[in-house]
Amino acid sequence: MSVWIDRILLAALILVVVALTVTSLPSLGGQALLGQALLAHMMASGFLVIGLPIFAIAFLRHFSARQPTSGLQNWGVLATIATGWLAIVTVFLCMLPIPSTHQMHVLMSAHGWAGFAMIPAIIVLLLGVRSTRSASHPRS
Repeated sequence: MSVWIDRILLAALILVVVALTVTSLPSLGGQALLGQALLAHMMASGFLVIGLPIFAIAFLRHFSARQPTSGLQNWGVLATIATGWLAIVTVFLCMLPIPSTHQMHVLMSAHGWAGFAMIPAIIVLLLGVRSTRSASHPRS
């Protein structure tokens, strides 16, 4: 049962990160995120804010000795959680009345870098999941 939960959580995380990446692509060209793209980005970010802690709790159980995993999977999990957390925190800090305009621009830049860093983190996680699965099921 837990294998299916892991697969569903991983698939949901991938879908959310793909949606966030696709909607933020105009920012790579220096354009502002506006209109429907911003709306879709905000909706997908809500799923990330709720889903990342659930993903973290579910996948951190693999760090126990009873759950054999590859080092690649462990690094992927930690990198995914760290980059997602940084992306969430940087936007949250922008919502507070504390940072100046310049600091908000710096935080939004950090948000973009952290968000785009989730892509290689998830790729490492997927490679680790695949290697763990291959090691535990040599015929599949």
